[in-house]
Amino acid sequence: MRLLTAFAAAAVMAMPANATTLFGQDFDSAPVANNATNIPGFTVSGQVDVIRSGQSGVTCVGGIGRCVDLVGSNNIGSITSTGINFIGGKLITVAFDLAGNPRATPTTDTFNFALDFTNPETIARFTLGSGFQGSYGGTGANRTGFGTYTETIVRNRAFGRYVLSFVPTSAGTLRLTFGAGGPNDSSGPILDNVSVSSTVVPEPGSWVLLLAGFGLVGLASRCRRKSVTA
Repeated sequence: MRLLTAFAAAAVMAMPANATTLFGQDFDSAPVANNATNIPGFTVSGQVDVIRSGQSGVTCVGGIGRCVDLVGSNNIGSITSTGINFIGGKLITVAFDLAGNPRATPTTDTFNFALDFTNPETIARFTLGSGFQGSYGGTGANRTGFGTYTETIVRNRAFGRYVLSFVPTSAGTLRLTFGAGGPNDSSGPILDNVSVSSTVVPEPGSWVLLLAGFGLVGLASRCRRKSVTA
């Protein structure tokens, strides 16, 4: 049993190291403002509002802090991140929280998202995780980005976590753009908790070791229970 336990411990050690944060913005440090121009880590185009949780009926993630309404007081807008540097051969994960505006009418908003690279990149692996509807992104050489993702967001929709990940073959720089496509009525999709992280890509052999280790420990545990019952 001790040998099996040691085997499982070795398997756990073979798992990927903790993720390194490359970029993170929960907007809590951004000044509350209609038609905001000062959002750390982002450049604003058009008009967006930085709002406090509870303001205008909007609840930010967790019911605290601040978040961004992607339609400002008089016009639609977008925010684009500063350049985010990444290392080749690692798993890059992009995540953010998105909700519908609590206003009753009209019943939907249009949300746009884009991930672009400063220089063309070769993407060896791409995974579309939670949140996204339909297809987006992909693999291949000489990619300048993943295009524009568009979704209709129902009003009053609760926050959902959007996640995608990819493995570039070389180092580079990416930018994220979040925007609204209308209607232009001073209330739009609500954005919070944007993050980009980097993780070592696990080798296939590591996962085999991990699964085998836990499998053997589970088998030994079942055998012990059977012997005790007998």
